[in-house]
This record gives sequence, structure tokens and C-alpha cells, in this order.
Amino acid sequence: MLEPPHPQHISLEVGLDKEMLNSYPKLRYSEAKLVNNKDSTATCCSICLGDYKGSDMLRLLPDCGHLFHLKCVDPWLQSHPTCPVCRTSPLPTPLSTPLAEVVPPTTRRDIG
Repeated sequence: MLEPPHPQHISLEVGLDKEMLNSYPKLRYSEAKLVNNKDSTATCCSICLGDYKGSDMLRLLPDCGHLFHLKCVDPWLQSHPTCPVCRTSPLPTPLSTPLAEVVPPTTRRDIG
């Protein structure tokens, strides 16, 4: 009979290091409005839900284009390797691979 895992055997997500985090673009919201038109969440931070103001400093996640307050997303990315909204990951992990690429779609077979 297997025993339940002990607390010291729990796996933890490892986030981005400072070097990678600092390589992500940061810009003021007044600049981001001109650059990033595809993000539907571009008027508020999806982490704190606060509306952006023109002077707010934002971090742009390059893989998915989502924007967040710098002070909100940096701590998140230091402990999680994925975007808080879409879970896109810049790191080579199973999280960054769409399920369709891992499991091929089944084909339909009619049984006669």
C-alpha cells in the first residue's frame, strides 16, 4: 500500500530568474496604448484588477502580449513560469505545449 506523499516531497513551480524577467519589455501605460492593441485586458491589470493610469509602469509578456502592472506581475513570474492569464510559458515545460500536440486527435471508425 502506498503512503501519501510527505510535505517535503511536494514539487514546487520555479519561476523566472531576474535576468529573464528583466529582459521582458516594460513601458508606461501611455506608451502601451499605442503599441499593444490586441490585448483585450489592456485597460486594467488582471492580477490586481486596478485600472491603468497613464504613468503606470507595465510589463509586456513577449510570448502572449498580455500586460500587467510591473509590481503585480514580477512577483508572480518569480514564482510561476507562466502568464497569469493564458498560462503561456517562455520556459521549455509541458505547460507551454498545447494538448493537441501531445495527444493526437482520435479518428472516427464506424463499426459495422
